[in-house]
Amino acid sequence: MGVIGPHSSGKSQLLTCISGDWRPRGCVVTVKGRNLPEARSLVTYVPPLAGIFPEMTPWEFLDFFAKSYDVDSHYRPYLIWEALQMVGLSPRSHLTLANLNQTDRYRLSLARAMVSHPAVVVVQGLLDRVESDLVGDFAQILQRMRQSGTALVISALSLGPLMGLCSHLCVLVTDRPLICGELSALLPKLIHLKMMQVQFLSGFSQALRMLEKSEGVFHLSTAFNTPNLVRFLFDGQFRPFEKLLEELQRSGCSIVSVAEDHSFLGRWTP
Repeated sequence: MGVIGPHSSGKSQLLTCISGDWRPRGCVVTVKGRNLPEARSLVTYVPPLAGIFPEMTPWEFLDFFAKSYDVDSHYRPYLIWEALQMVGLSPRSHLTLANLNQTDRYRLSLARAMVSHPAVVVVQGLLDRVESDLVGDFAQILQRMRQSGTALVISALSLGPLMGLCSHLCVLVTDRPLICGELSALLPKLIHLKMMQVQFLSGFSQALRMLEKSEGVFHLSTAFNTPNLVRFLFDGQFRPFEKLLEELQRSGCSIVSVAEDHSFLGRWTP
């Protein structure tokens, strides 16, 4: 399951809820027929910033967590070695964590999540944090995790890095799902989604009021460093974007510039 959405759309809250680290009232998460927190041992979580013990080696670090997960001592060495190989850390398993670079620490976080052989791994924003030239490498690691039989829930700012990884997708806007379901069925709807930004010369307050009420406009946000600039997700299923601009101009709003942020759908094109 891929979870995408603009900044502050609720991705972090949803993932911490699924992982069991946050339990909002009325929310029930079920894993293999068991509800959290009873099923907590079946779910592991890869946070944005994971703590480390700098004096440990990767092997010692994973062994520490395997013991905390009550992994059987007979299987523990095998699972640790398998996790290190899966993320590409086995050649550096003898180094202390203080000597690992940030990229290898990301690898270690994924290995830690796998060492207990969980049913579900929740990965928060990893593909947004790694260097762009390493996104493909980490996507392959996640693919290997998935092929091992582990279900993944992965959040990202855009769809591109998740293509080929996810069978299902959820697009969040302001703490609610805009579209959610099997990815192959959602592709025709994704064609109509655009992340737009519009800058106004005058009538900015009027434009915001109109956009808040406009059908097909979601997740309005304004820029602090650029005056009179608004950014929003637009669903073209309702009407062409040009019609929306015409309505704004007829109401007295003067528009300086219009641009689409193509990074929301990443490298994917219909």
